[in-house]
Amino acid sequence: MERLVPESMSTVERLRLVDEWANGVDLYDVPSVESLIEYGRRVPVLRTAVRYGGHILTYAELFDRLDGGVIGSAGPSLDGLARLLCEIAAAANNDSTLMLGDSGIGLTAEALAAAADDRRAVVAAHRECRVDRAFGSADVRLFATRWDCADAAVELLAALADGATLVLATEAQRRAPAALAELIATCAATHVVADARTLTRLADLPAPALPTVRRWDVTGTDCPVILSGLLRALAAGSVAGFAYTAPEYAGVAARGPLDGSGRVRPIPGARVLVLDSALRPVAPGTSGAIYLGGAALAAESAMGFVADPFVPGGRLTRTDARGRWTADGWLVLDPAESLDMTVASTVADRIIPVTDDEVDYAA
Repeated sequence: MERLVPESMSTVERLRLVDEWANGVDLYDVPSVESLIEYGRRVPVLRTAVRYGGHILTYAELFDRLDGGVIGSAGPSLDGLARLLCEIAAAANNDSTLMLGDSGIGLTAEALAAAADDRRAVVAAHRECRVDRAFGSADVRLFATRWDCADAAVELLAALADGATLVLATEAQRRAPAALAELIATCAATHVVADARTLTRLADLPAPALPTVRRWDVTGTDCPVILSGLLRALAAGSVAGFAYTAPEYAGVAARGPLDGSGRVRPIPGARVLVLDSALRPVAPGTSGAIYLGGAALAAESAMGFVADPFVPGGRLTRTDARGRWTADGWLVLDPAESLDMTVASTVADRIIPVTDDEVDYAA
């Protein structure tokens, strides 16, 4: 370890970079995938489980398909969602790896369970009332991002465990702001998960009112400052958080405020390191490559893994993102691809100014 850490760093600073700041709190009492699926079986059978396009599957219909085995083809469709649930259950029952399409990413049941547990905890923090297991949740969670990633599996598992409805936006709806706004309104979405570019397109519309939304989760590596005010304008009283994600990590690896700073901290069970080309931690304020490890790290990846230099037997994946630590332990992502300046200007003209004491933080 000494060889890998620059000699100019103090012992305290070294420990912060590879331990205290790098690690989320330990996971505790995480339900298994089998338990999460069983929770879904207790939801009233006529409640809508999933919606895609103009079609729905009730909880009864979805679990009938699960009990009948894998059917239909993979991909963004109701059959695809049912198939995904079948594959999740099979991976958990057989202690095997869930392979995500042609991505080369494989997830263990433990990784999925950890990611789903985090998602459920975040949603519960902004729920209007406690969930009665006999009736399920009134949440409607709209997933408006790519289908072929771990996030879809995590969102499906978490929504079913809570008795919520999962709405999957089509590619056309993701690309057309009017269609996306209409979908949010018509399905009365309470939670919206999307990347920054998708949500920023809503600025092209004449201020649509989306009063049912209580929480926005902006995923990826881009956290433009203009989004916080825009989302407040669309849904008064809502909160918004920035969720740093990477293909090789199930669900979210780190969360932070949607204030444009790009600052995040590891979620429970996650491990985030900023390293140089020799796998040495870089000093606070210095940019380096971001590596991820921890409870929800993929079991297989086309990109491969490296050994964690600081945890015997640990594994890390190098992401495409870069960032730096602040002096007080925040990880700040380097700016990603900039949003179109015309769009940014349009948003800036319409947003509600956000003061320092108004920034919403998503733990």
